[in-house]
Amino acid sequence: MHLDDHIIAQMQVLATGRTDEALNARFGISYNTWRKLLAGEAVRPSLAHRLRLRIEALQAPET
Repeated sequence: MHLDDHIIAQMQVLATGRTDEALNARFGISYNTWRKLLAGEAVRPSLAHRLRLRIEALQAPET
């Protein structure tokens, strides 16, 4: 499954670093997965779903 370009763009804005540690802490992915996403390669549907949920949570206003 491919992620939409706007989701990738949101991830780039929300990323706090591009190391394995930073990407795992922020999105729960590895640097290799990050590179796949940036290259437009497909990822597992379960990963795509989890990333969408994670991005929504990061963008939600804190209450």
